[in-house]
Amino acid sequence: MAKETENEPKIFQEERLRGIMKILEEENRVLISDLCKTFNTTAVTIRKDLDLLEKEGSLKRTHGGAILNRALFQGLALNEKEKLNAEEKERIAAEAAKMISEGDVVMLDSGSTTTQLAKNIKNIKGITVITNAVNIALELINSELEVIITGGMLQKNTSTLIGSIADDSLRKLSADKLFHGVDGIDYEIGLTTPNITEANTSHVMMQRAGENILLVDSTKFGRRSLGVICQVKEIDKIITTKKMSKQELKKLNDLGVQVIIV
Repeated sequence: MAKETENEPKIFQEERLRGIMKILEEENRVLISDLCKTFNTTAVTIRKDLDLLEKEGSLKRTHGGAILNRALFQGLALNEKEKLNAEEKERIAAEAAKMISEGDVVMLDSGSTTTQLAKNIKNIKGITVITNAVNIALELINSELEVIITGGMLQKNTSTLIGSIADDSLRKLSADKLFHGVDGIDYEIGLTTPNITEANTSHVMMQRAGENILLVDSTKFGRRSLGVICQVKEIDKIITTKKMSKQELKKLNDLGVQVIIV
C-alpha cells in the first residue's frame, strides 16, 4: 500500500483528478494499483477519486480500475453539480466577475458555476442581469441589481426556464456579455448539454449577447451530451481550470477562442 512520506509533497485531489483524466485520455484505461504508485497515495483515496469521476460521467469503473467513458453524459441535478469541483468553480467565477463593470447588461445561463458568479457580483453597482435560472434570480433577489427573468417551461432538476416562451422573450433582449456553462466540450461535436430544448435556449442566449464567455472546470473537456448548443468556434472566451498543452491552446486560438486558465 502506498504511503505518503514527510519528504514528498502532498498531491491535492484536484491535481490527482486532472492527472487521472490525462492518463485515461492517453491510455483509455487505468489500474488502481498503478495510480497509487503514480500519485503516492492509498487505494482508498484513489477509489474515492474514481467514484467522483464516474459520478461526473468522465469514466466507467471496472474491477481494479476504470476505463474512459465514451457514452453520452446524461447530466446531473443542480444540487449534485454544486457539490462537485466547488473550489475550481469558485476560482472561475472570481475571474469572470472581473470582466463585469458598472453599467453592463449581462446574461447568466443556468449552472453551478454561473450560480457562483451570481454570488460574486451582488455588490457591483449599476448592472442588469438577464437569466433563465430560477435559483440565480433568487440568489440576487436581495441585491440592488436589476434582474430580468425569462419565462418558460421549468426544468426542475436544474432550476432552468427553457422552451419557446423562454426563447421568444430572449429574442426581445440583448446583452453585453453572456456567461454560460455546459455539460461537455468536444472539439469536433461542439458544446453540449443533455436536454435538446435547453440546448436551443442556450443557443438563443448566445445570439443575443455581444460576447460569449464559457465557464467550465477541467472535467467538461472531451465529454459529450445529446443536445448540441454550438460549435466551439462560436464562443469568444473560455475561463477554465484545465491545464492545457501548447497544442490544445493553439487549436483553440486558431478557432478564435481566447483561453484564460485560473
